[in-house]
Amino acid sequence: MTMTDNDHIPSGDEHGHDSDSGELTPEQLDALMQDTLGAAIPRPVRWAELDPADEATELVTLATWVSWLGARYGLDSRELPPDWWRHGALVEELSALKGAWDVAYDQTQAASAAADWHMTFYNTRIRLREWTSRLGGSPGNRTGTDLQRWLADPDASGWTSEFRTYLSTLTGPEQPSSPGR
Repeated sequence: MTMTDNDHIPSGDEHGHDSDSGELTPEQLDALMQDTLGAAIPRPVRWAELDPADEATELVTLATWVSWLGARYGLDSRELPPDWWRHGALVEELSALKGAWDVAYDQTQAASAAADWHMTFYNTRIRLREWTSRLGGSPGNRTGTDLQRWLADPDASGWTSEFRTYLSTLTGPEQPSSPGR
């Protein structure tokens, strides 16, 4: 089939959305959500596409939340090893869990969203244990049920220093603020 001058390809209306389907672009949807609810839709972190400086910034944000999560729920090293940021699968799992938490605990959500998040958390913990069991090695011996030393006192355990050293491999000596308590 060939196109003629009379054939028309829909290009959308003056607002940029396809008048045939009524679909908004992601940017338009974000703007609409910002205008309507006062907040944009949280988007997943696409780790593989980040440059090193952005990766370091995102890791600091994630580490702050992961430290809270580990302490709040008493996660042991079989689920959350102290060197979790060195393992892509754990970063991806924890990042996805944080994204789900951000949505579930948004003030615009129904109260049932928190219960839904806990089901996601339950399933994620299973996957975290599976991934961690494949790591080998022994940071924190990857066993035990007590609150891990690195969560209880990140500075004294050496976690903060090791994390900052890792960030410097991404950004050089200048780095975003690391999580603190």
